[in-house]
Amino acid sequence: MDANGRLELILRSPTEEFLVESELEAKLKSGEPLKHYIGYEISGLVHLGQLLTAFKIADLQKAGVETRVLMADFHTIINNKLGGDAEFIRKVANEYFKKTIETGIEIGGGDPKKTKFTMASEIYNNDYWMTVLRVGNQTTLSRALRSISIMGRDEKEGVPTAWVLYPLMQAADIFHQGLNIAHAGLDQRKIHVIARDVGMKIAGYKPMAIHNHMLLGLRKPSVWPVPEDKEGKWQTFKMSKSVKGSAVFVNDSEEEITKKVNSAFCPEGETGYNPVLDWTKHVVFAPQLKGVFEIHRDEKYGGNSRYTDYESVEADFISGKLHPSDLKSGLAKFVVDLLAPFRREFEGNELVSELKKRITR
Repeated sequence: MDANGRLELILRSPTEEFLVESELEAKLKSGEPLKHYIGYEISGLVHLGQLLTAFKIADLQKAGVETRVLMADFHTIINNKLGGDAEFIRKVANEYFKKTIETGIEIGGGDPKKTKFTMASEIYNNDYWMTVLRVGNQTTLSRALRSISIMGRDEKEGVPTAWVLYPLMQAADIFHQGLNIAHAGLDQRKIHVIARDVGMKIAGYKPMAIHNHMLLGLRKPSVWPVPEDKEGKWQTFKMSKSVKGSAVFVNDSEEEITKKVNSAFCPEGETGYNPVLDWTKHVVFAPQLKGVFEIHRDEKYGGNSRYTDYESVEADFISGKLHPSDLKSGLAKFVVDLLAPFRREFEGNELVSELKKRITR
């Protein structure tokens, strides 16, 4: 595959931004080895948005990039997820989280065996913590505080001291592993910019960054109409594990998926902010799936429809030919089928049952 073909794979959906495309093009043309990582906080059940990041890992593999997953147990403890129980967090990471991401890579057309999975605590040594200190010496406290929105918190709420370490550690994760492509959602952009800004002084290079599209939560936003500031305000409406009905988890039953999607916010004719259309565009028509979208309905309501591209769905939705309830019904069926491998894998799994209990406590 030539450099242009590799570039297309790396930049296609669900990539929303790449820092910086010109640097990536130069490295592809020069043949410089590309080494990627994405870190996952082990905060609970895996949701559909995280599945999209696995699709991007598959793309990167096809583009000849060395891929790695960091299972961020220390970061999970800092954020006090799962009660900060280190032993349980690592068990979930190894026996549940790793398997779900591997399955996602496979669904996206990749090979799970080509991605290295590493537990953060297993590679953190004196050199790593020295790198954390060096990043901290090059980063102001106010800038570190502005970056903790990654954890879904507002700095005005009052910040535990440990949280300040989070962005410093995440930047150090890149340099300690010797990687040149960091991968995350767009909400982690500020941390990646810090890594780029301090990179030359810390490690002699500027890491690049790939930012995944972040699926919107299914619930009606707390502010309507939603402001146009996508980088800022829209991120507060992303799919959230902590907001009931906002996210679909890969382990959800058919009934749970159908209920969540059918209850989703989907104003008739609205295309600017519409989570059902957002999911249709980025999940149903994810280029890794090459899916077909089918709408089943009675003849008196227009009969069945079959779509092979998102633009046709949106056009029919705007014109009124496709009603919100029919769109939601079609999306629910697609997601149910997509997530079938996860339900088979973890049906009756005791660890998943315990995980669900701890999340709801």
